Amino acid sequence: MFFKLKRVLAFALVMAMTMSMAAGCGKSEQSGKVVFSVAGQDVTLDEVWFYCKSVQEYYESYYSSMFTEPDVWTSNYPATKDDGSTEETTLEKIAKRSAIKQIREIKVAYSKAGDYNVSLSESEKEEVVNQATEMMEKVTKEEKEIMGIDKDTAIKVFTESAVVQKLREKLAKEEGVEISDEEAKTSKIYYIYFPTSATDASGNAVEASAENKKKASADAEDALKRVLAGNDIATVAAAYGMGGSSGEMTIDSETELPGNLLERISKLKDGETVDKVIAAADGFYIIQMLKVVDETATAEKKEELLSEREKVLLSDKIDEWTMGQDFDYDKDVNWEYMDEIDFVAQSSVKASNSDSSKDEASSDS
Repeated sequence: MFFKLKRVLAFALVMAMTMSMAAGCGKSEQSGKVVFSVAGQDVTLDEVWFYCKSVQEYYESYYSSMFTEPDVWTSNYPATKDDGSTEETTLEKIAKRSAIKQIREIKVAYSKAGDYNVSLSESEKEEVVNQATEMMEKVTKEEKEIMGIDKDTAIKVFTESAVVQKLREKLAKEEGVEISDEEAKTSKIYYIYFPTSATDASGNAVEASAENKKKASADAEDALKRVLAGNDIATVAAAYGMGGSSGEMTIDSETELPGNLLERISKLKDGETVDKVIAAADGFYIIQMLKVVDETATAEKKEELLSEREKVLLSDKIDEWTMGQDFDYDKDVNWEYMDEIDFVAQSSVKASNSDSSKDEASSDS
């Protein structure tokens, strides 16, 4: 099936978050407000709303730990401009610029699709409509009124993203972009971790006492003997109370591990265990190889790497296609219309009920 949502994600975050937001029927007031133009096309506020909501949901999900109040969106942050200079701006404006950048890239790439004979088949068009229809079923009345997006807008965004995805794939194929099995190889291990560090009441990392380190080392040595004797490694972890800090893990060539763990693991075969406790700065490890090649994880890694390379290739093409075409985010965008997109009001983050917290958030913004 051509429309692989995960692959589209690698190019634009928009497709990952649109399933939970949408808009109304008929032409809205927002559809008549031109925010900026690109590749001979006017981009109106309803479409920008679509992308901005997607970016907002991504930020609030991926960076959930920093979002304790919706007013985070109006707090000031340093941002690097296209000319390399730095300015103080709000997180909301940073996110809006990100959405505008996504739209510009998709529009430029979409405008070039015909040059490469890339278009959607009838079945692919039908699938796009089904995607848009499914999304529209999740619409709330409030979202319809605020964003002004109708089903036509949803179909348009899904269509352009699908075409751009096909263009990416065709460009990669023409360039001979491939990912080898060895490059994508992903293994599955089981590890038991005996920590030698902890956190204090304030959440700061503290080093374990010499006595605790000695006990962790002794427990790890004893546990390893049990594993090497044929006992189930997960059962051994639980017996030492380490079930919560142990478990299965997939690793590949890009995985960062403490000490020389990766080197030691690479020498194992299926079912084998490193015959020595591995000491690292944060504790002691026992490692058992479950699968040298985890077929499912390896296939996913290959798809991930291919998507990344396709993205870089298309990005280079977009730079080539837009060479000499200056775009000023401050001057070429109607920020009066953009200001109608209110991230605080549309935030999924709940404000604190305490007046003091609200005051603090207000003073920070």
